[in-house]
Amino acid sequence: EHVNLVQAWHGADLKYQLMNAVCGMRKMPPLTDDEKQGLLLHGCDAGDYGWHGRGVYLTQFPSYGTVFISNKGTAKGTVIDAALPGSPAASSSTTSTATMCGAWESGSGGLKPLLLSHVLMGRPYPVTVSKDAPFHENMHGKECPSGFDSCYSLVCGGRANMDPIRMHADGSMDAPQADELVVFNPCQVLPYCLVLCRSRSSVQGPSGAPLLLVVDPHPDEVLLEWVEHNANVEVRRFVSTADVIAWILQNWDKEKYE
Repeated sequence: EHVNLVQAWHGADLKYQLMNAVCGMRKMPPLTDDEKQGLLLHGCDAGDYGWHGRGVYLTQFPSYGTVFISNKGTAKGTVIDAALPGSPAASSSTTSTATMCGAWESGSGGLKPLLLSHVLMGRPYPVTVSKDAPFHENMHGKECPSGFDSCYSLVCGGRANMDPIRMHADGSMDAPQADELVVFNPCQVLPYCLVLCRSRSSVQGPSGAPLLLVVDPHPDEVLLEWVEHNANVEVRRFVSTADVIAWILQNWDKEKYE
């Protein structure tokens, strides 16, 4: 009843995503006395210690998750064959995690790794105060508030400088662009799917429109037709994950997608 289970994305470079997927998320250490003093004296100029709390950050907006992936975490399309089950590279004993990391990190402008997880939010604390507020008022670098299990904030602003939405003097309110979920116990996060993605305009189908691969044995055809005609995408339908993997392996064109 009070579990509050959601699905959310975590963005990070591949070497960290592989560790997160295999070993679980890492618990952030508490701030040292020197770090706390730096925040008291200099605020955000002292560094980013977790603007909405000292925990693991996730979001329900995958496009926002990619903001936290550096260029070193990208991969060229050729690496996807090594990552997919059933491919010759995946079954080869010479393909190691280290080799995959090296291949990914040598790429540029390619695929980005997002980790999809089940997240136990429990009772979330609503973060509504800006990181730029005085240290005793904001959540910057702080542990989870007593009586709560996580933090949650609707945010807006620049993609790399999001802040909680706020009410203005004229009664208007900022429109949220994304959200941030912060959990302080790694056991609240169960990673289960590593997704390789590009920006929407990068991967195109034969028609020239971006591709949307839908895996659903009973798709909502009315919805998919609306998406196809109104969002300018080319929809491909698949009954199972195995079907979509087989399609990718057969149709992946490295010359086209690199």
